Amino acid sequence: MIVEDDPLVAMMLEDALGALGHDIVGDAGDIGTALGHIAAGGFDAAIVDVYLESGLPCDAVAEALAARSIPFLVATGGFVGQPGPCWNDRPILAKPFTLDSLEAALSGLAQT
Repeated sequence: MIVEDDPLVAMMLEDALGALGHDIVGDAGDIGTALGHIAAGGFDAAIVDVYLESGLPCDAVAEALAARSIPFLVATGGFVGQPGPCWNDRPILAKPFTLDSLEAALSGLAQT
């Protein structure tokens, strides 16, 4: 699952993940939609942007994923302020990303 409010970035992630052989089962541009996908299940990992356009941190999304033991990458252009503890020790996908950096982050995800 991809949680990203920028449609261009979400599309780039979908294309890059597809090129790396991964299936995308859902995407969300807001916290409510993401929480709905998490409740429905059907995926084994996620990429979560720390802050959506609203400026709200996606702590609720990270907490819901962690509660279900679903691994996730932290996609960020840089934390603004102090992120919540739900983000600790998660692999980082720094924006802007490349195919190589996405692949490396996914490798880190497999090790968590």
